[in-house]
Amino acid sequence: MDNMTAEAFLKPRLEALVRDADKAGYSQDVTVALLISLLDTLNFGADPNSPSDQGGAA
Repeated sequence: MDNMTAEAFLKPRLEALVRDADKAGYSQDVTVALLISLLDTLNFGADPNSPSDQGGAA
């Protein structure tokens, strides 16, 4: 890993994603709202059935 911050790494990619969505006809507000919703609901590879996710012993 280099000395790049997570923000420096992700910001250009997110900006490009929002630009591409705009070109596809989606408003920036809708795109950002959907990204926030996805980030709030996705588990990014975590096992949704693991005991710790169900309030059991880790």
